[in-house]
Amino acid sequence: MCIVNYNIYNNKVYTNRDGAVIMISKNKELGLFLKKKRSTLRPEQFGLKFDKKRRVKGLKREEVADLAGVSIDWYVRIEQGQDVNPSIDVLLSLSRVLQLNNEEKRYLFNLSDKKLPVEDFADVTISNTLQKFLDNQNPSIAYVTDSKLTMIGWNMAALKVYGNYEEMNEKERNSVWRAFNDDYLKELLDNWEGHSKLRVEQLRANYGYYENDNTINAIINELNEKDPLFNKWWNNQGIMGTPEGQKLLHHPLVGDLYLSYISFRSTEIEGASITIQMPIDDDTINKLKQLILE
Repeated sequence: MCIVNYNIYNNKVYTNRDGAVIMISKNKELGLFLKKKRSTLRPEQFGLKFDKKRRVKGLKREEVADLAGVSIDWYVRIEQGQDVNPSIDVLLSLSRVLQLNNEEKRYLFNLSDKKLPVEDFADVTISNTLQKFLDNQNPSIAYVTDSKLTMIGWNMAALKVYGNYEEMNEKERNSVWRAFNDDYLKELLDNWEGHSKLRVEQLRANYGYYENDNTINAIINELNEKDPLFNKWWNNQGIMGTPEGQKLLHHPLVGDLYLSYISFRSTEIEGASITIQMPIDDDTINKLKQLILE
């Protein structure tokens, strides 16, 4: 087992099981990390010709450099652990080529003593793996909301119960705006007031993620002006969340749906939450299956 720390010179300090101290600089750690990540990729992923005589595991250094738009000499120096001080744009380019997830991006930027730009999280996409996870929850309802509580991913059960998000624009998919403006949702929810108050408080709790986002701020201003309840709850500054609970829905086609739900944060999408609403009884299971087949 090794104990790892950084000393005042930004060297990574390992203490092995024998008590020996091993130091490695952040620059060296950065080079090792990049080398490891390129070894996990295949040339075919980038439309590059695969040669059976190829000796390199994964991408070659020159291939990474070319795809990232940097010189091969510069890239070699960074993998060698030299002090090249890569820019934010170069780090973002390397992150894209090496297909780093958000945690790996943060690690890359930390090793380079740079701060990952907040706007890098703005372009949110649902990965194939996450979409498969959502689809596998059917007939349970599964969806993903971003930090602004806008629906960005869903499965078929969610569409059949809550409405066709695929036909809604960004504003209509925002669960806070919709709670105060959509008559279908008001009829669907057994406890509209509890649901809406919670959404307002969750939105306020996420304020640090979107404080400079014009779209959600316009929605907040609109609701503050036109809806007294939103104004009251928003200005009450309540901050809370309920990761688990139960919910009753009154669906217009199949009737009452009794659900238990759990929500958890996504580590891949900054500020996003994944929610699964599971049928409590066999009757609700059968009703959800019926909706999916229609």
